[in-house]
Formats: sequence, structure tokens, C-alpha cells
Amino acid sequence: MRIPFKADDYFSNEVNSAFNHIQDAYLEGAKLYLEKSEVPVMLGDGSISQSTTFELSKIIVYYEKLIDSLDGWVSTGISKSNTDDLHRIYFQISQYINKYRIYGYFGIQFHALPYYRVNKRVIEIQKELSQIAEKAANIFSSLAEKGNTMVLHELQKLGYSELEFEDLFTKLFDDQELVRGLERKAQSLEEQLPEFEQMRISKNQLYAELNNLLIELYQISPVLIDYNRMMQGEEGLVTYFDIETIRNQKMARGDPYVNTERVTEEHANHISNVLNELAIRLTKTTII
Repeated sequence: MRIPFKADDYFSNEVNSAFNHIQDAYLEGAKLYLEKSEVPVMLGDGSISQSTTFELSKIIVYYEKLIDSLDGWVSTGISKSNTDDLHRIYFQISQYINKYRIYGYFGIQFHALPYYRVNKRVIEIQKELSQIAEKAANIFSSLAEKGNTMVLHELQKLGYSELEFEDLFTKLFDDQELVRGLERKAQSLEEQLPEFEQMRISKNQLYAELNNLLIELYQISPVLIDYNRMMQGEEGLVTYFDIETIRNQKMARGDPYVNTERVTEEHANHISNVLNELAIRLTKTTII
């Protein structure tokens, strides 16, 4: 079951209160490691602008320090995932308390946006790529004209030049050897234009150089979001906790349902004390 619980019994109230402390401590602590700074960037059109970002390494250091401070908890370590420009960094923890197992999740969800470094070379590369594209268009036009002439000549030799389009299409579809022969002829035309291959090499080199001038800036809203908002792709800080009942101690087999009204006061205090201690650890780890 996910905390906070909707019930109004002793166990629910104690655990919900402790979880609120965890949320508050995590928000205040993590925000210190997500401070934004302005950086100059270059846009695709060559104009220079200002954008903001936070240092990813700082939040990772925060998580590492937090994991090291959590005695009694088992951690999965820091993980990363991304879908397009949406990124996550997170870690999970778990602990057995009496006949219950607690899972915790701490993470951030943010966007990574690409920009160019402020460097005149970006504009120079774009101009060179434009020149290559223009030259390639002219070569392709010449190549296409030669190719059409070559294909027509080959079809005339085979006696197919007078066929209607539908009949010619059927012939090409059925006669794969004819198709391969025409492809070889077309390839020989390309080989007569060595500058075409050189342009391809130059283009790839320029794109590689342009990619090296890219930087990623990280955008996040320093607010708490729950699991559902995280799955909807919102930016923010995420923490959630689940508790399950262990039905088979030997097999460590759990049941996601917890009858909160039947949890003893002793067990309720034990669990809430562990969660409150976690909140204290979060507070102490906020010192940079």
C-alpha cells in the first residue's frame, strides 16, 4: 500500500505524519543541490541567448551521501533512465520491520535540452554544410540525368523501351536480375564522380564536429510531484513509500495489502520511528 494512507487509525496517522516529515526534508535538502545558474548558449540560427541549468553532479553527490547515511536500509544504488529529453535520476531503498517490508523511492525528473556552445565555429560549420548541400544538389541533378539516359539505353537494348508504365513496372518486379543489372550500372555512374564520396566524408566530419559543440542544459521545477505526475512526464522531485505485509517469512513473500487498523501500537511506533529517523538523516545530509 502506498503512503499516505486514507484511513484515520493510529497506525495511519503516525506513518502519514512521518512521511510528511520525509517529504519536507527531502524537498528542502534536494533544492539546495538543484540551484540554477545562467549560462550563455548559441541557438541553431547562430544567435546568442541566456539559459539556466543545474549541475547534475551535485544531486548525484547528495544521493551518494544520503545512501551512505541510511543504516538499516538496503539500497539499489543510483540509477538513471531517459525517454527522449525526459530524464530521471533516482535510488530506491527497502527495509524489513517486524512482519512488514517498506520500499522507498527518491528521485528527480527533469528535461535535458540541447544547445550549442558559444563558438563562431558553429556558424562556420553550418555555412560549409550549406555549400556541400548546394553542390550535392547540382551533382545529383547531373547524375539523375545521366542515370535516366543510361536506364533508357539499357531498356532499348533489351527491347523494353516501348512498354507501357504498368507493363514495365511488372517486368521490373518479376525480373530481379534486370533490376540488379540496372543497379550496377547506376553504381558505376556514382563511381565516375569521386567528388561525391569526398563530399559525403566531409559532411560526416562536419556533423561530428558540430555534435561536439553541443551541450545539454537541465531544466527542473523544484517542487514535489507524486508518482502519478511523474508518470505523466512532469518535472520535479519525487519520493514515495510503499508498505506490504510479509505473509511468509521464509520465502519473504509479501502481500501489498496492509490492514492498518490491525497493526499493533508497538509495530506502528517502530515503523513511524524508523521513518522519522530517515527524515532526520535527510535533514542532516542537506549540509553542502
